[in-house]
Parts: sequence; structure tokens; C-alpha cells
Amino acid sequence: MSSLFQGFERIEEARERLAGESFMASLYDGRPDFTLLLTPPEPPAEKTAGEAFCKQVEAFLMHEVDPDEIERQAKIPDRVIQGLFKLGAFGMKIPKEYGGLGFSYTNYGRVLTVIASWSNILALTVAVPQSIGIAMPILLFGSADQKKKYLPLVAKEALSAFALTEPMTGSDAANVRTEAVLDHTGSHFLVNGEKLWCTNGPIARYATLIARVPALRVECDGKVEWVPVPRGQQADDRVHTAFILDMAAPGVVVSQRCQFEGCRGIENAHLILKNVQVPIEHVIGDVGKGLKYALTILNVGRGISIPAICLGMAKQAWQPTLDRANTRVTFQKPLAERQTQQIRIGNMAGHLFAMEALSFLIWRLADQHRQDIRIEAAVAKIFCSEHTIQFLRDAQILFGGMGYETADSKQARGEAAFGIEQLVRDAEMYRIGEGATDILRPFVVREGLSHHLERAKDFYAEDRSILEQTRQGLQLARFYVPWYLRQWRRRPLPDRKAFTHLQVGQVARYTEQTSRRLAREILYAMTRFQASFRDEQRLQNCIEAVGEDLFAMLATVLYAKQQTRIEGRTTVWELADAFCASAKQRVEQRLREFRHHRDYLAANTGTQALKGYYPSLSDGIIHRRLNDYLHKK
Repeated sequence: MSSLFQGFERIEEARERLAGESFMASLYDGRPDFTLLLTPPEPPAEKTAGEAFCKQVEAFLMHEVDPDEIERQAKIPDRVIQGLFKLGAFGMKIPKEYGGLGFSYTNYGRVLTVIASWSNILALTVAVPQSIGIAMPILLFGSADQKKKYLPLVAKEALSAFALTEPMTGSDAANVRTEAVLDHTGSHFLVNGEKLWCTNGPIARYATLIARVPALRVECDGKVEWVPVPRGQQADDRVHTAFILDMAAPGVVVSQRCQFEGCRGIENAHLILKNVQVPIEHVIGDVGKGLKYALTILNVGRGISIPAICLGMAKQAWQPTLDRANTRVTFQKPLAERQTQQIRIGNMAGHLFAMEALSFLIWRLADQHRQDIRIEAAVAKIFCSEHTIQFLRDAQILFGGMGYETADSKQARGEAAFGIEQLVRDAEMYRIGEGATDILRPFVVREGLSHHLERAKDFYAEDRSILEQTRQGLQLARFYVPWYLRQWRRRPLPDRKAFTHLQVGQVARYTEQTSRRLAREILYAMTRFQASFRDEQRLQNCIEAVGEDLFAMLATVLYAKQQTRIEGRTTVWELADAFCASAKQRVEQRLREFRHHRDYLAANTGTQALKGYYPSLSDGIIHRRLNDYLHKK
């Protein structure tokens, strides 16, 4: 079993299984439940309130915020932060009873998109406290006293941060090492450890801290509870627990403000925690459930914040790119008349529309609170972050040399100071943050195929006798033979008006057919590779990518239908068709690669390279190893 999936299983132990219906889970099982994607119309009053606030934010940004200054100084002026607090932008998702605006996820996404279209750095600074800072965990899991005390503070005046990642633990959240030990008096915990890449850390008043607590396992009414033990003595385990960390507490040291390739204005800390006293009243929820809470609130960042920020960045680049293509003349012809660039811009337009469609669908699904959208949130994060990077790189290509030059450099000689190179640098962070793409793809597969993996785990267990394994195999056959036969039978589309539309019906029928085909391929792969399927990351990536594009295609045509009905925008179908044609091409290519591929040659070569088999590749240069770059202090 791969260490990657083992890490996922440790994470799985810390949280509940899928707690509700999931469209992506049904898609991977060959029986897509299209009705899960039909959300009720957004309440008019709610939409009006969100759009009105967007106008307020827009006016503030245009008059009070200089995004180029943030890039040059690598700092957001305090007056900007205070101005956003005054507007209420840091309390968008906090209920009105606690001093917030009480916005829906959809309105929150709208506002973040607007902010990101002006400064993605500022949007990230606004999003962190409301996605993974102390507001969301307290709102979801905190006590009444914690809500009453802290929610008004973070809505009106106090920034917050998230302290999970450590120098040796990034996406493998189960392996945090920071420890919180109950003092002998039982009144507080002593926290020791370090946290890395804590966004907003240098300027935050509070942080959501995830640390491990030595505790005894106790069963009460059939449920397992964890009780902290003083000084950590005779503990059964060290369990993940969430805390409110007061950043002003003695022993909390911001040892470094980290610097990055892009996102220059973000405040990102390396924290050292040495004998920090955290009152027992600062435990959020139950001891031992900190990892579950962290993963739950990360869904907000994945499904709402990251897609909104990416969408805002892409939209920011769209009109300047069109302007450049229409005005830049090469060899007596505008770029806009070159077929290569027309194709490029057409693909950009279709994918921008798809990003908007998928974002709004995820936001509306989150607002319904009736589905478990952890898979959908991860897919939305992957789709929007990856396609934003491609979108911005395509825009940079259209700008040519001007796209590689900084805004300040262009401004010095009177050129239009649009910083596409900055957007390209900044966008990479959103592929990494809230779960890197290469981690989220197998996560999606692990979640989407959980019913298969659970059913087959006894068959693959190493300690089973031949007789027991045969018995398990027969049980699997009794389930999978009829299951497999069903994957060849076409299922009717739901009897809903949305699917009577020509283009929606076509995409839904293609999705239903391809879903069954994908389910059969998954079964073939699991049968072929058996227990080693968990190590087949190439297949896992293909499975996720096919599902991702099918999901995005459905979101796009449903959004186009909505735009036509509500806004009367019939031209959106050209955008939807352009995206669906591109996505369908990718789907078909990936399905062909399921059984016919050459990745094993590359994997084997990579394995040999990692063992040092190709030293000649370093010939002809000044040879240095990674440790040679360590600078002695």
C-alpha cells in the first residue's frame, strides 16, 4: 500500500465518511444523479444585497487601494485593512447576531471575485480569516461563549490566521508534530512546536492552531472520547485538537515573514511556539477532533475562496488581453486576425465561462447545506486553479515581450502598466494552497471510490487464508456481476425541465454514457492491479480528470441555460459549446490512455534517476547538491 494512501487513511480516521449525497461519487459509480446539480433560484433579495455590497467594495478599491503599491512594497497598508473592516468585508460569513453581514456563500464568492480582480493579494488576506481563521471553526464547532466573545472581534477589528502546516508536514496534515500538553493544574495547555506558511500570521491577532494533545481514550455511551492527561503521562495517544491561539501570548514568536515567487503582499509567517500557555477554554469543540475540523473548514477554502480568487484573476486579465490582440500589429496584421491567436482566445473564453459556471454551482450547492460537497469542492479547486494558470499563461503569450516585463518597467516609458507577469507568478500559489493538485487528485479518487475500496479491503488483506480470500472473492462477484451488467444499460435522464433543453440534454446524455464507461474502466483497473491499484497514481489522475471535465461540462451548460433564461444572454451558448468541445476531447483522450499508455517507461526512468543512475546529466556544470545551498549563519 502506498504511503500516500496510508496518509489519506490516517486522515480518514479523523473524520466521518461521506455524510450526504455526492454527485461526483454517483458519477464515478456509473449512475450520475443529475438532480443533485439542480439548485433552487437564488433569492432575489439575497442577490441584490450581494451585488450592492460588491458596488461598495468596488468603489473602495478604486479610490483607496493601489494594487501596484502592494506589489512594490510587498505590504498591504494598514489603512486598507481598517477600511475593509469598516465596510464589513471581514465579517461577510459571520451571522448578523455576532456583528457580521450574514452573507450566503454565493455572495461571499461574488465579493471575493471583485476584490481579486483588483488585487488577488488583498482577496487572499480577506478570505483567510473567513475560511480557515478562527471564525469558521468557532462558528461550526465552538461553544456559545466562544462565539459571543470572538466572532464580533474578528468581524470588526481582529485579523486571524491558520496554523496547521509545519516544516516537515504539508499536505500530510495527519503528521503534525506541535504538541499541547495539559499542565498539572488542569487550567491550561503548554504548546511547543513550530508552524510554517501561516498566512496572515505576522499581522493576525488570533490563529486557529492544530496541535497534538496527549490523551486517554475513554468510551462513553458507545462513543470514544479523549481526555487530556496532565503532563502527558500514560497517554494512549497524541490526538489532533483545535485551539484558539492568541498571537500576543508569551512564547509565540514570528521568527520569519516568508517571501515567495509571487503573492508579494501576503503576510506569511514561520511561527515558533515555546511553552505557550493556552487556556483550556480555548479548545475548539472536542479534544481529538482537530483534524476533522481542519479538513472541514478547508472545504470552504477549496470550494469557495480559491475558485473566487482564481476567477477574479482570470477576469482581470481578459479585457486587457483582448485589447492587446486587437491593437498589436505584426507584419501589417493585428494579432486578432491570426488564426493561432483566435484559437487561443476562443479556448480562453470557453474556459473562463466554465470557471465561472463551476464556481457559482459550487457556491449554490454549499448554500443548500443538503449535500456532502467535499469531492466537488476539491474538484472545483483543481479545475479553477489549473485552468487559471493556463489562462494567464496564454494571455502572457499574447502580450509577447510586454507580457514578460514588469508593470513598473513598462510604466517608466509610458506603456500600459498591466502586470500580466505578476498574475502568472501569483497564480501558482493557488495550485499549491488549500491542498496541492497532485495531492487532491488521489484524494478525490479515494473519496469517490470509497465504497469500492471498503468493499474490497477484506479481499486484499494480507493476513487472509486462501479459503477466506476465496469466500471474499465470491461475495465480491455476487455484487459486481450485476453491477457490471448495469453499466452497459443506458439510464434515462431525470424528468426535469432543465434536461429537455437541447444542449443540456446532449451533455447530460454524454455524461451518463461516459460515466458508465468510466465505471467499467475503473473496475477493469481494480481487477487488474488489485491491491496495487492504490499505487497507480497515473490511473487515479486520469479518473479524477475525466470526472472533473464531465462535472465542469454539466455546470457550464446548466449555467448557460440559466444565463439565457434570466439575463437573456444567448451568446453564452457559443462559450459553453467551445468549452464542452475542448473538455470532451480531453475526456476521450484520457479514456484511451487507461489501457494504452507509455507512462511506465517514464516512471521507471524516474526511479532510476532518483537512485543516481544518470550522473552524466550533471556533467559540464559547477555541480552542487541541495545541501550546498545551505548558508551558514
